[in-house]
Amino acid sequence: MPPLGLLVPSWLDLAGWAGVAVASVATMGLGRLVTRRRAPPESALIAGWGVIVLVLSGWGIATPASMYWPALALLVLGIAGWADEISLFDGVHGTVAGTAALAIGDLADRGGKKALRGVGRVVVLALPLLALTASARPSLPDTWLNLLPNAAYLYDHNFFPADARPPAHSLLPGAPYNMQLASYMAGLFLPNFPASAMIDFNIVLQLAAGLLLARIILGEDTALPRWSIVALGLLLAIPLNPGFDPRYHLSPYSEPSVMVVLAFAGWHAARALDRIAGGRDARSDLIVLALALAALVNIKQESVALDCGIVVSALLLAATARAGRGAALRGIVLAALPALILYLAWRWYVLSHFAVGELKGLPFAAWHIHELAEILVNILRAIGGKLVFFAILYATLAVALWRLARRELDLGTRLGALLLGSAIVYNLALLGAYVAHFEGLMGIEAHSYFRYNTHLGLLLMAAIVLFLRDWRWSQIAGRWQRALPAFLVLLALILPFPFLPLLRFDLEVPNLRAYQAAHEAATRIGDNDRLMLIVPGDNGTVPPTIEGVIRFLPPRRPNVDIAVADNIPDGFTNKDYPLALLPCTPFPVGFGLPRADGELVKRTDSEWHALATWTYAPPPAHAHWSQVLAPAALCLPPRG
Repeated sequence: MPPLGLLVPSWLDLAGWAGVAVASVATMGLGRLVTRRRAPPESALIAGWGVIVLVLSGWGIATPASMYWPALALLVLGIAGWADEISLFDGVHGTVAGTAALAIGDLADRGGKKALRGVGRVVVLALPLLALTASARPSLPDTWLNLLPNAAYLYDHNFFPADARPPAHSLLPGAPYNMQLASYMAGLFLPNFPASAMIDFNIVLQLAAGLLLARIILGEDTALPRWSIVALGLLLAIPLNPGFDPRYHLSPYSEPSVMVVLAFAGWHAARALDRIAGGRDARSDLIVLALALAALVNIKQESVALDCGIVVSALLLAATARAGRGAALRGIVLAALPALILYLAWRWYVLSHFAVGELKGLPFAAWHIHELAEILVNILRAIGGKLVFFAILYATLAVALWRLARRELDLGTRLGALLLGSAIVYNLALLGAYVAHFEGLMGIEAHSYFRYNTHLGLLLMAAIVLFLRDWRWSQIAGRWQRALPAFLVLLALILPFPFLPLLRFDLEVPNLRAYQAAHEAATRIGDNDRLMLIVPGDNGTVPPTIEGVIRFLPPRRPNVDIAVADNIPDGFTNKDYPLALLPCTPFPVGFGLPRADGELVKRTDSEWHALATWTYAPPPAHAHWSQVLAPAALCLPPRG
């Protein structure tokens, strides 16, 4: 159990959450506007995000002018969207207070109140999770290498990076920016960069997925789900999701956002096809689908394969439909156009504004064609290592295939077919990436195969819920039927507490030591100083973590010049860097310096003297930590 003090959020943490809350409300408001209040709040959130990324990406691609004002306009429009289109466009004028009163009246009279009550139930049931993660700090190497630098760049400059613009301090400044745009919206009114905003937004997205699953269980969009149904939806979306991994899904990584938006895209595609086949109006579903695909396509580079999986699968289902074939085909093609335009526009921007900017494909001579058999073996090993997830996935795919073969084209079969098609297209794309895109051992060892497949996790859960929804659960529950709702609510409330060490990867001992060393340096150096980071025993993971903390966490030093040395002599003899940070000095350094766990030193007239020394708190006797950060570089033994 970590010290309780580490669980208390700072004012910056609370401000970041406030920014995310306001941005989320505005995003839902935008979704309400574009769907004419037909989408429930969780789908409106995804649709609104699609609007934001289309507008701001288009602006940032077309011009280097500040995107602050269009972002502010979207925020105001989204918040006003809760006042309903009538209040906005039917000649209502007056004070801000008068507009707010009209908004409250509209919410009460036009279903907005019921929508907010559903959201409120999610928030109440998620309060323990929110409390335990409110102080979560960024972690994991990719966060510091590109995710957070790109988000900070938007906050600092209000435009996308380019080779001819201020440095981004990012390994991949041309990587897709949809997650960073969400963080940007959260930081519009904040005086300091909200470094944890992407963590917070990922949590909001997963809570929205829980509400989606609750509505699928209920089988009704407009009804208010009971507390127990909302609790069950949240349990299925987060802890019972076989693809859930808190190290990634409660972090700034893109895995949760991809997973959630894919589930919404699949759900609305399946329902649009089902409604068209039944001769019903599917316009709202097609609008949400179009905006979900736009939100998904530019979250990370491989997201385009998931977009293709949904679109190709939906087109095949539409082409084989017995009724409404033409309307279904037109609807899916039109829904795919915004994502296609955004993808092509971003491709043009990256290719025309960066020499590199992103992960590039390998030259043909370097493709891992001869290692294909080894790649496949490593994929099988990854599957065997996560057998529960893949067993559930393959069993569900088998059920979907069986139902397709029997032509049971109901809503569940359509969603299962979309899962099946997406899994096939995506895994073929991953195999192609291992052969032609990933360098060296990363490709041959099928790097992060399980993590990438967790993107299917919530679409998988939605399919399972639909397959099982019509079982006679009241008979199965038997005498426990009355106690079960209370049990589900209680379980949702208490479950985060016993799993706290798993939920907060940032509180692992190596992370705490990296934060401490970086903070000791950041409080004593200037923004334009030149700092040598000396990390014997490192494997390439500790320097980006310490550099990221210095640049992006308070007190921020975004422009400090940082170099890295893997041994003390090389670091101390480089005269271009008069400051040196040693996160670990387990032996006397020499040069007349004191012995300490960590040191910040400065050279004056060829002599070094200590600006700060510190001792790390000893790790708890039974503490375990992953090997993500090199333990030796932080004075720790390996301990898995």
